[in-house]
Amino acid sequence: MRAVRFESGGAIQLIQLPNPQPGAEDVLVQVLAAGVCRTDLHLLDEIKAGEREPLIPGHEIAGRITKIGDDVYTAKVGDTVGVHFEQPCGRCRQCRRQRTNLCEEGTTLGFDAPGGYAEFVVAKQTTVLPLPPNVDVAAAAPLADSGATAYRSVVALGQAEEGDLVVVIGSGGVGLSAVQVAKAYGARVLAIDLKEEARKAALDCGADRAVNPKEAPSATQEFADRAGADVAIDLVGTKATLDLARSLLGPGGRFIAVAPGSEAIPVTADDLVDGGKAYLGSYSSTMADFARALALAEAGRLRPVVTRKAPLAAAAEVLSDLRAGKIVGRAVLFPGPMDP
Repeated sequence: MRAVRFESGGAIQLIQLPNPQPGAEDVLVQVLAAGVCRTDLHLLDEIKAGEREPLIPGHEIAGRITKIGDDVYTAKVGDTVGVHFEQPCGRCRQCRRQRTNLCEEGTTLGFDAPGGYAEFVVAKQTTVLPLPPNVDVAAAAPLADSGATAYRSVVALGQAEEGDLVVVIGSGGVGLSAVQVAKAYGARVLAIDLKEEARKAALDCGADRAVNPKEAPSATQEFADRAGADVAIDLVGTKATLDLARSLLGPGGRFIAVAPGSEAIPVTADDLVDGGKAYLGSYSSTMADFARALALAEAGRLRPVVTRKAPLAAAAEVLSDLRAGKIVGRAVLFPGPMDP
């Protein structure tokens, strides 16, 4: 099979490898579409710095099952599926508590196991879901991450509901999905981004208003009648955006940090206690989150914004454009025919 691999030194190579084979409880998926996430750039930089081994990236995957293991009972050959990148062990304490995103012993496709920048990928049978017939593979692939991650931050943790004000900082792939998820649950949405094209995309996704960070405090007060936001989601991860998100919260508000970042921010007990606010970190997503994202997509309430489609061989160019800020929403790679 053809695959793109991030090599030592940061090279991006299109290589030829033997087709992988599924284990007894695995399925072999022919990758029809693979989303390109900014996290892939972080992985590439870590490999360049020698902090991670070479790997086949790609954690947003949609495809067709071509082979199944002897003990597979939940899927069959020919099924068109979305693949969740978390491959939990199912045995550890976190898995037993349904926190499969925090599995202690599993692997993650595109991180420490071969991912979707390839013609084929192996996944556990319990981590694939059939795609609704009205959701094409280009839109389905990003649902595994941008859709499921957005659902987890907005609903599972943010507990957004009808009438709430949800502030979404960062209108990238996950942010644009978060806008749609929040609107699907009846919330009002204020999107914040430095880039005009990203703010326009947020409005196209249903945001009630989209502003730059300087306008955010006054816009939040206007929307919330001086009460502050009910949910503030930071998808950027800098000190400036973390501080901004926290400053916009009203009484009982929930601050959700989604993007990783190493900049320190001061937090006092008063920050947590005064007004009954909650500060939460949202890491990855679970199969339950993925299933709900797919259900929203089937209902026409969630569709990842895909603005670039390219063949697998163009991965290096697409990643370069993503790093340069030239891609709004998601790019999708096609290992086989475009728009199969």
